Amino acid sequence: MKKVYLGLFSIALTALSNAQVNSSIVSIKQSRYDSFQVSAKKDHLSAKTEGDVLWTNDFSTPSDWTIGNNPTGTPPHTLGDWAIVNALPTSLTSQAPTYGFPTTIGSGNFALVNSDAAGSGQTQNTYIETTVALASILTTNGSSPNTPIYLKFTEIYRHFYDKNFVQISNDGGATWTTIEVNPISEVPVNTNSANPEFETVNISSILAGGNWTNNVKIRFLYQGDYDWFWAIDDVKLVEAYANDAKITMIAQSTDAATTEGLDYYRIPVSQTSFPGLTFGAQVLNNGGSDQANVTLKVTGPGSYSQTSNAVSVAAGATDTLEITAPCAIPAAAANYTIDYTTDLGAGVTDGDPTNNQKSITVVRDQYLYGRDNNNPTGGITQVTSQDGAELKIGNLMEVFNQMEVAGVQVRLLNQAAAVGQEINCVIEIYNANTQSFDYFAETEYYEIQQADLANFVTIPIDGGSVSIPQGSLILVMAHHLGGANEVGFAYAQPTFQGSVLGYTADGNRFQLTDPGAIMIRLSENPSLSVAQNAANVNVNVFPNPVVGEATVEVNGAVASTVTVVDLTGKIVHTTTASEGISKVTFDTTHFAAGVYTVNISTDKGTVTKKMIVKN
Repeated sequence: MKKVYLGLFSIALTALSNAQVNSSIVSIKQSRYDSFQVSAKKDHLSAKTEGDVLWTNDFSTPSDWTIGNNPTGTPPHTLGDWAIVNALPTSLTSQAPTYGFPTTIGSGNFALVNSDAAGSGQTQNTYIETTVALASILTTNGSSPNTPIYLKFTEIYRHFYDKNFVQISNDGGATWTTIEVNPISEVPVNTNSANPEFETVNISSILAGGNWTNNVKIRFLYQGDYDWFWAIDDVKLVEAYANDAKITMIAQSTDAATTEGLDYYRIPVSQTSFPGLTFGAQVLNNGGSDQANVTLKVTGPGSYSQTSNAVSVAAGATDTLEITAPCAIPAAAANYTIDYTTDLGAGVTDGDPTNNQKSITVVRDQYLYGRDNNNPTGGITQVTSQDGAELKIGNLMEVFNQMEVAGVQVRLLNQAAAVGQEINCVIEIYNANTQSFDYFAETEYYEIQQADLANFVTIPIDGGSVSIPQGSLILVMAHHLGGANEVGFAYAQPTFQGSVLGYTADGNRFQLTDPGAIMIRLSENPSLSVAQNAANVNVNVFPNPVVGEATVEVNGAVASTVTVVDLTGKIVHTTTASEGISKVTFDTTHFAAGVYTVNISTDKGTVTKKMIVKN
C-alpha cells in the first residue's frame, strides 16, 4: 500500500496564524477507428465557426503517434514510457478501491504513462507526439490561416508530485513551447480527476495567431518520480471562442476578520452564531480576446446574490476574484446550493458557458459539524519516516455556540487489512496562554468491521457527552495505533494550509502542507450518549496514552478491582480498591509499550477500557 504524501494548495482567502499552530510541516504518502479523420462531415461551402472540431484522434492507429523520452532531462528519464493501451493495468486497478481514482476512459485505445508501476527510484521524463501534417488537415476542413485554436482532450489521473504538460512546436520539433496542465494550484497533491475529465488548452498565441504550418507538432509530456499515472484520449483541435471565461477553482471560508477563516460544509443547527461564508474563485480567460470586465457572481440561499469587483484578464491569463459579503446559512436543517458564475460584462457573450459555472452544497445538519464536502479524494495512513507507528490526524474547527458533543464520525478508506483493527478519535482545545492544544476528550475505541470500509463510522465519546464552550478553537483527530497495516482515514477537498494538524507517535505535532480536509465530524446526536456497557458506570483511564503512572477514575460506583490485560490475554497487573474510593493509581513503568485492556470490576458490574502504554 502507498502512504499518502500531501503537497501544495493555495487559493487562500485567509491563513491561520503560525503563532497559534507552531507545528512542524511534514509530507505524507499513502497511497474505434478514426485514423486521424475529422469528426464532422466536410463542408466546402462555408468556413468553420467557433467551437467546431477540426481534427480528432483517439489512438486507434498507434502509428499516428511517436513515443520518446529525455534521458538527460530534469528529472532524467530512467523507466516508465508512455504506452498506447486499451485498459488500465492491474497494478493500478487493484489500488483504485483504496484511493478512489477512475479506472476507465471510454472504449478502445488510449495513451497511458504509469509512474506507479515504474516503482521507487525510477523517474519519468517521457512524451507522446503527433506524426501527421496538422496544417493540411486544418485547411482541408475550412479553417482560415489565423484561426484561434483550442487543444481539447479527455483524461483520467491520480496525482502526487508528478507534472503534466502540453508542448507545441511550429518548427518541426526544434523548439517547443510548454504549457502545464493540472498544476498543483488547480489539482493538489493526492487528487483524482473527474471520471473522466475534459481538458481545454488555448494554444493560439503559441502559433502567432493560428498561422499553422506542416511543421506544427503536439506533445503530451509527463515528469514523475514514483508518482501515479496520467491517461489521455480523444485529442481534438477545435476553433477557439473569442470570449470564454473558465472557472478553474473555487473556495469558501468564514470571514477572516472575525474568525479563523476556515471552510465548513456541514453546520449543525446548534451553531446559531455561525457567521456565514465568503467566496473566491480562480478564473482563466480561455478565449482569444482580452476581457476588460470579468466578474464573479455568487448566489445562495434566500436572496443572497453578490458580485465581485470587475478585473481585466488578458487572453490566456488567470486572476482571482473574491466576494467578502458573507452568505448566511439558514437555521433550518436542509441542503443549500451555492452557485459561482463568471460574467464578461455588458454586450459580451461567453462562447462556452459550460465552463463558467460551479456549485457547492452546504448542509445545515441536525447533529453533524464538519469541514469536508463529502467527496473523498484520497486518504492518509501515515507521515514520512513513521511507518508502522501510531498516528493522529484531523482538522481545526471553531465552536461558535456551546456544543454537547456525543460522538465523532470519521470516514475510513477501503482497506481489507483494517478489519479487526482499533481506532478512536481525540478532541483537543487551543490554549491561548500556552499557544498549544490541551487534551479535552476522546471517543471509545472501536473495532473496524467489514461494512465500515469506505464508509463513515460514528464512535461515542468515552464516558458520555461533553460540553465544548462557546468560542473554543478545537482540533478533532482520528487516531490509529500503527502496526504493519496502518488504518487509513479519508480526506476531501483541498483546504487551507495550517488547518490540518496531527501528532506522530513521539507526540510531536505537525501540520500538512497543501492538505485535504480530513473527513471527520463532531456529532451532537443524543442517542450516542448511552452507557458504555451494561455496568452503566462512567469510568475514565488517564492519561491515555500513559507514561509512568496511570489513574482509573470511577463515577457512579465503587471500584473494587482493576485488572490490566495485554493483547495476549495475560494479566499484567491487578489492584484492589478500598471501599468508598473512586480513584485508583498504579505504575506502568514495568509494562511493555503497547495496547492493554483495563477491566474495572464495580459494585454495579464490570467496565472495560483500552489503555495505551508508551514507556
